[in-house]
Amino acid sequence: MTADTGTQVRLQPLTYVDDRDGVMVGRPDTGSYGVFPREGAELLRSLEAGGTLESGARRWHDQTGETLDVTDFLGILEDLGFVVGDDEVRAAPVRVRWRRLGRVLFAPPAFLLYAAVVAAGLAAMVIDPGVRPTYEHIFFTSNISFIPVVLALAQFPLLLVHEGFHALAGRRLGLPSTLGIGRRFYYLVAETRMDALYSVPRGQRYLPFLAGALVDAVGVGAFTVFAFAGRSWGWPAWVTGLALALAFSGALRILWECLFYLETDFYFVINTATGCTDLHGAARRRVRSWLAAVRLPVKSDDGEWSERDLAVSRWYAPLMVAGYGLSLGTLLVVGVPTAVRFWTTVVHRFDGTASFWGLVDTVVFVLLALAELGLLAYVTIRDLRRRRSLSTEGNSS
Repeated sequence: MTADTGTQVRLQPLTYVDDRDGVMVGRPDTGSYGVFPREGAELLRSLEAGGTLESGARRWHDQTGETLDVTDFLGILEDLGFVVGDDEVRAAPVRVRWRRLGRVLFAPPAFLLYAAVVAAGLAAMVIDPGVRPTYEHIFFTSNISFIPVVLALAQFPLLLVHEGFHALAGRRLGLPSTLGIGRRFYYLVAETRMDALYSVPRGQRYLPFLAGALVDAVGVGAFTVFAFAGRSWGWPAWVTGLALALAFSGALRILWECLFYLETDFYFVINTATGCTDLHGAARRRVRSWLAAVRLPVKSDDGEWSERDLAVSRWYAPLMVAGYGLSLGTLLVVGVPTAVRFWTTVVHRFDGTASFWGLVDTVVFVLLALAELGLLAYVTIRDLRRRRSLSTEGNSS
């Protein structure tokens, strides 16, 4: 589009949310957002209402005392995808499904039910210490291949519920979302992408971020109560054992969310509460500056962050570094010894003394372990290619 001040600019449907540093303007359908000064947001509103660039530039000058660089302004709008091209049509409003279900699941009666289940689970733990979460509950059978198979089959729907609660908490507000698989450090994770949350005020973003931990806590309470009842009424040991294993897995998911430095759900709560837009990115920039100060090779950083992001990163960056150190320490102290124990068992079973079913159990375990490592390698390579592609596009522009 040419920078003719007398022309009208067709814009895609935009949302406007007041923020500390200005106004967050964006497209919920594409997840493209930018923080504009309040005068810039007013200019966009006038263009949406049918005003011309000339009238908008004149109002900009009256409000700021500065001359609007129309060419630069249009370039920013086109980069964000806000402008309707000559051969394009204006995007239709996004139709969000499951909105009514989201409203039901996050209504006050539902929260009363959730609180009752969690309270019942805590009461069961007080009455019977045997149902309190512990890593020993994972080993509910001696078959090492049976453990990951059963837990994976059971965890898959639980993970869908976890991510589904994130999505439904956002969809009740009319916001679209997508599900995918990602990586955090050396962890494989399922993730719900909700970029459209920038279309609502900060106070409305907390529940979508915390919805996954909420349903995990309810799951821990429900499985604990189920196991408590089974132990009290003499149910088969494998039934109560599996329930306790699932309860422990749910507790681990909640603890995982506390690893905020890996950009988990609780990180986004911190990012929102501190008024930041990309606290993690600003903290990474600060860490790179520390490394450069001691003459260690680091990649250049071309990103831009708000003054708020850079200010908060002063205390967040040391916590992030300490967190990564904690993850590495956990890997060395817990992960490596656990892996050694499993693989030592595997090697010993191939020495000719194991039974036929023992060998089958071992082979299945090895195949499952290799499949998980292969998936981790695939996601890592995919992310690296995506970053290189973005870097190439940025250098060519």
